[in-house]
Amino acid sequence: MYIQKFYPSYSDGSRMAPGDELEVFYPDLHGIPHRGLVYQLIEGPLGVEAIEIIHNSKRAGGVCVVNWDDFAQGQPVKLRRRPESLEHARQIIALADSLKGHPYDAGKSNCEHFTDWCYNGGTEAKSETLRAGVFVGSLAVILSIAALAGDR
Repeated sequence: MYIQKFYPSYSDGSRMAPGDELEVFYPDLHGIPHRGLVYQLIEGPLGVEAIEIIHNSKRAGGVCVVNWDDFAQGQPVKLRRRPESLEHARQIIALADSLKGHPYDAGKSNCEHFTDWCYNGGTEAKSETLRAGVFVGSLAVILSIAALAGDR
């Protein structure tokens, strides 16, 4: 008797692997993505029994490891990017592991900073979402000032 083992995969059919960067949209974040990394696939006799995700969570107060369901919170999760090699994946996980317990800071150390820093070998952390928010906020201030100036 042959038993098919379970290995989680993405919608394109590729298998999930440690180091994969994930993105999920929670309704209460109003369109801002939350990111995390596949930390570990825990195998049992029937294949993968559990998926652990490491992420920098405001709700948890910092970098922590959670199970798939806690990360997904019932929302669809998509693959954002994959490591370039097995060695890159190991480096990503080692860097992520080194930050466990690191506190969350929306401006300097959010989920996007965390995943980006891990992917870039610990040399660069950026948040395009934060940059876009600052740009939109600055534009709104400029337009408000221009509108007030026009009312004179």
